[in-house]
Amino acid sequence: MTEAAKTILIVDDEADLAESYALRLADHYETKVATSGGEALTKLGPDVDLVLLDRRMPGMAGDDVIKRIDDWELEFQVILVSAIDPDTDIIDLPFDGYLTKSVSTDELLDAVEQAFLKQRYEELVAEYNAAAETYDVLREAHTQTELDDNEEFADLETRMAELKDEFDETVAALDDSSVTDLLE
Repeated sequence: MTEAAKTILIVDDEADLAESYALRLADHYETKVATSGGEALTKLGPDVDLVLLDRRMPGMAGDDVIKRIDDWELEFQVILVSAIDPDTDIIDLPFDGYLTKSVSTDELLDAVEQAFLKQRYEELVAEYNAAAETYDVLREAHTQTELDDNEEFADLETRMAELKDEFDETVAALDDSSVTDLLE
């Protein structure tokens, strides 16, 4: 598995479809399956990186599950999957991707990859901003000569350059025009 550290919870009341998604993703990710909203809530935890969530299920619908997920403030991505085309009823739903059934393997893998790239983008922005703040504080508190002779400051500059490079690579890999290069 190329992304063994990533776990996807697949939630769909059609068990055969959920298992089909799991099989399509199994070469790239760890997968778990839930066939109801209630079961999904019991399987959610810090080991889940992404939830592939059917919107329309009997009992607890995917829309209700996603609202509960948002209340818990857990750190994972959510991709909604539905046989219904998106409408304005999705405006208040916090999600990271939307697929309309029927979904090809390529569409599924691409949506998952894009969701993980968006997550990494956000992590890189936060990490770079924290490093930049430290950099600015040190530049104000010390002379250039003091900083030139400091190995930890040199390491900080190196880390900032590495973060910028990874950020640029991540932005280039994203196909979402709403994500912009904030570091230029």
